[in-house]
Amino acid sequence: MGARGPRPAVLLLLAACLALASGGPWSLLNDLFRKNHVDTPKTLAINDNAYCNKMMWERRIYWKFSNTFIHGTDFDINSICSTGGTAVGPNTQESKNPFSITVCTFNPWSLSYTGVSSKAKIVISCWDGLAVLFIKSVQASA
Repeated sequence: MGARGPRPAVLLLLAACLALASGGPWSLLNDLFRKNHVDTPKTLAINDNAYCNKMMWERRIYWKFSNTFIHGTDFDINSICSTGGTAVGPNTQESKNPFSITVCTFNPWSLSYTGVSSKAKIVISCWDGLAVLFIKSVQASA
């Protein structure tokens, strides 16, 4: 039998152990949020389309119609859940400041992603002071 790569469950367990050992808060939902939406610094690519195709493949986010990557630190994103955000619903906060983001949209005709980078405020759901769900981006008004 050939060599196998690391199992996702083992990696999540290892991440949980490291987070608990460091004394910081940890949440499986926050780990999944970071896997699906956080890329800091932004991974290099020749253009936004190549970036999206690379990231969606590497992060194993298959066949999702649209996904947003936030190019901000964990600290800055999680601070939206406290002083860096404004409540817009139950457990839902909008960032006070814009973030650099890249929105990746699936094109079924070419079976690839189209990427668009911009700066926008973000709306997230929070749990226990940590970002757990990306809701939407909000373009700053002129």
